[in-house]
Amino acid sequence: MAKMKNESNLKVTFCKRKSGLFKKFSELITLCGAEVFLFLVFSPTNRVFSYGHPSVDEIVGQLFGSSSPTGLSCETQQMIESYRSSNMRELNANVMQVEELMEVEEQHAKQIDHDKKVGQNQRWWERSNKEMSYQQLEHLKMSLLNLNAIVTQKMLEFSNP
Repeated sequence: MAKMKNESNLKVTFCKRKSGLFKKFSELITLCGAEVFLFLVFSPTNRVFSYGHPSVDEIVGQLFGSSSPTGLSCETQQMIESYRSSNMRELNANVMQVEELMEVEEQHAKQIDHDKKVGQNQRWWERSNKEMSYQQLEHLKMSLLNLNAIVTQKMLEFSNP
């Protein structure tokens, strides 16, 4: 076995394998009544995923002793809070980035709609006859007669060299 080179394949495989491991732990707990102490997985992007039964907090409290109402030591609480706040900052940054992208895409959509309306107004002859005013229909008729005359003249020039 060797580490995957393709980043997207690596991320997909990590996600599937992580889910599979967590599912196996859950099955082990259900079938055997076992307690999973603490299972940490670090993703390729350095995100931490943890699993514990009955809960990660309870297991950490059992391990390090309880000096707080939650059953966790001060150091452990600080570490967990630090992780949560860094994770929250990362999620907030992602939300802001998505909102900015949505704003840009909305502006693109508005510009496309505007360009489409301008194009339709400039090419009025492509619209349905029912949408045209009498003056536009007269202009279209004159333009078509003029075009017909030009095509007829060109055809005569080609047939009589």
